[in-house]
This record gives sequence, structure tokens and C-alpha cells, in this order.
Amino acid sequence: MSQHDLLVLGAGATGLAAARAARKAGRSVALVDKAEPGGDCTHFGCVPSKTLLDVTHRVAGAREAQQWGLAPVGDVDFAAVMRHVHDVIDRISADESPEQLRSEGIDLVRGWARLTGPDALEVDEQVLRGSRMVLATGAHASIPPIDGLDSVPYLDNKTLFDLTEQPEHLLVMGGGAIGVELAQAFSQLGTRVTLVEAADRILTKEEPEAAAVLTTVLERSGVEIRTGAGVERVSSGPTLHLSDGSSVTGTHLLVAVGRKPATSGMDLERVGVELGKQGQVVTDAYLRTSVEGVFAAGDCTTPLQFTHVGDEQGRLAAANAFARGSVLPGAVGGMSEFDDSVVPWVTFTDPEVGRVGMTEQQAYDAHGERARVAVVRLDEMDRTRTSSHTDGYLKLIAGPRPVARHQLLDRVIGVTAVMPAGGEIAAMGALAMQTNMLAARLAQTTAPYPTYALGLRVAAARLFGEFAGESWRPARPES
Repeated sequence: MSQHDLLVLGAGATGLAAARAARKAGRSVALVDKAEPGGDCTHFGCVPSKTLLDVTHRVAGAREAQQWGLAPVGDVDFAAVMRHVHDVIDRISADESPEQLRSEGIDLVRGWARLTGPDALEVDEQVLRGSRMVLATGAHASIPPIDGLDSVPYLDNKTLFDLTEQPEHLLVMGGGAIGVELAQAFSQLGTRVTLVEAADRILTKEEPEAAAVLTTVLERSGVEIRTGAGVERVSSGPTLHLSDGSSVTGTHLLVAVGRKPATSGMDLERVGVELGKQGQVVTDAYLRTSVEGVFAAGDCTTPLQFTHVGDEQGRLAAANAFARGSVLPGAVGGMSEFDDSVVPWVTFTDPEVGRVGMTEQQAYDAHGERARVAVVRLDEMDRTRTSSHTDGYLKLIAGPRPVARHQLLDRVIGVTAVMPAGGEIAAMGALAMQTNMLAARLAQTTAPYPTYALGLRVAAARLFGEFAGESWRPARPES
């Protein structure tokens, strides 16, 4: 038996953040996972997918550049592309290798763990004890219970990057961020791609205009998009039989319909950890579970399954675990709440879809006519004209925020940027929201010309009647 101040179950981005934060605070830490440190983000998610997307966007750009006099681009060496992806994984995983963690004073314990109490884990017959615990078990691909799917070979985010030969015709089941990103990536490499989404549009978590832009871009590049018809049955081929009576056959199938918390098989409920309807660990605003001394963070707790959210929550959970009064019922002591109101996210397509805060519809629902919206189309911006990236738009949403003496002034409450560097623009919007910035401050901020960031200033200025083009409008319901 070994004794530590903190036991961290899960060595993905969230668990690593929790363990490292605790070590910096002088706590002894045991980090437990059966898999390699880094978790899905490093080995099967963010790192490989964004590396692949970067390569494929370059390939697409090279092919388009023929119109400017460049020589024709030859065939893509798919195996070389995948080797590059794995090389990047290896370089990044070195920052979180067992050797690196040991050098930081973190005890890495490999194996499957189950809880035997609020302060104890059993890992392959080894018993670990700790005065506090952080659950950071992550999530995994959700496989829908579709007739015939279990009898047909399919790919998910883990097995996709094991491919060494390029698929001839890839079927993508799911039109969310993962499905859309990978559909575009393989299409840009020259694979025929058919994307199937049961909803009436792709990217249902984004604004309808964003989905419309990406639909146009994807279809222009050759992706066949079938929306409004769910998959009822899967047969060999693989063949997807849709609810509208049609079917589509490909050479490979990628299932990308979402992710679910990884919380089974660890005896969480046996020791009293409450789980929600989707299997997620239930926490309060301080990331405390229903068991005193046990905290939880990251993908196993929240629908905001992003690495940056997991990193923030992991560090916060470790800090809260040892804050004054942390294990006293009802006490909050020196603990801090996790605020999910200003969390930006990005779909890394070309163009990117970056968003933070409210959509136009949400602003309308919350503030009615007091909400205001300014839009800058990319074909109005000199930077996008020079780079020939004119598909998309930048939308800035302002709304009332109470200030001293109940005075109401327009603050930034939402940004959507469907454009190159859309994620960077969303990060700027997050800063504006985090600092409770007046929209007028953005209008007064000088941005270098010609940059993508200049579009944010132009949008803000339009709220006050400056700059030519489409002016601000009251928020209205989405069509």
C-alpha cells in the first residue's frame, strides 16, 4: 500500500493538469491510468486530427494555386501523411512521458483502477490511498445501437489514425465538429466522402449561417452531404440504409456521432459517486462530487469536452481539493467556482468556425431588442480578399450588462467567426467577455492592416454607425 496526498484517476489532459498543479503546490501525487499519459487528446484526438487537417489544408491550397501559375500537384502519399501525424504525436507525447512525469515528482501507476473507498484505489491488486481524489477519466467515442453496426468493420477516432492506405470512399456518420473536420480532411486528400447527418443540417451546435457556409465549402470540394435522414441499418459494404429509404455504400465507415463519459467499470457508484443520465460524474460548481474529498473534472463531467476546459478544470479541482473547508459539507472555504460562460471553441475546418458566448438566437431570447448584432462578410475584408478566402463571416453580438447604479451599457456577449483564424478571433472575444469589455472599446482599438483581427474592430464600429457596409441590427430569431 502507498500513501499520497492526491490520487488522480486518468492521465489525459485533465488528469495531467490536476497532477501537475498539485505537485507545484508541494503535494505528493499518484497519477493512475492503464493507457499512455496524454489520453485521447494527444494520441487520438486534438493532436493527430489537427496535424492531419493542417496537412490536408496545405494540399488543398496547393491544388487551388494552379490558377496562379503553379505546376500541377501530384498524388498524395497517404502513408507519408500518416507517418507525419504519428511523428507529431511522438514529439508532443514526450512532454508527458512517464520519464518526464517522474522527473516532476509524479508517481505514474499503470493499470485498471477501481475505487474501494473515497480515499482508496485498487490497481491490479495494488492499493493506493490518498487524502483527496480527482476523477479525470475522460470520454470515449459513442457508438449508437444501430442494427447491423456491430457486424461491420468501422473506424472511430482511435482506429482512424492507424490507416496506412487511403480509403477510396469514406462514409462519415455524424455531422458534428469531428465528422465535418475529418470529412473535409479526407476529401482534400482525394478520398470520395459521403457525410450522413440525421438532423436537418450539419454543425447543429453552431449558428445556421455557419452551417450553411461549411455546407457550401464541403460540397464544392466534392463532399456529398445527406442531412435529414438517420441511419436505420448497416450492412456489409459497408452500406448505410437511411430513414428516407435511400442507401449509400462506401469502402470505409467512420462513426463520429459524439462522445460519452468513461465512467463504467471503476465502481464509482459503489462508493457513492453520483452519475447522471448520460453516465457523467455529477459535480457542483466547485467540482465536488457527492462523496466528500472526491472531486471530478474534464470530459467525464461536462458536455464541454474540450482540452482547454479539461486543463482549466483539472487545475481548479486540484486547488479546490486542498482549499480551506474543502471536505466539510456545505463549506466552500477558499474554493473557486468553474465558470463555463466564457468558453471558446473551434471547428478546425477551412474556414474555421470559432465561437464564444451567445449565438444571435440566444441573445435575442435573453435580451430581446436590447441585443445588437454586427456582421462583416469576408468578401468585404481586404485580408480575406488578398488570401482569396472569402467564404464566411464575422459576427459580433453586444447586449446589456448591469453596472454601477443599475445603468445598462452594451458589452460583448458573443462572437462567431467563420473565417481563417476563426479560433484566434474567438479567443479575442473570450478576452473581451472575461474582462466585461464594453463593445465600444473594441471599436476604439487600433488593429493592424490588413489582418483578420481588423474585422472584429470593424464589426464593433458598425454597432455605432461607423464604417461603410451592413450596419448593426437588433438581434432576430434564426431562420
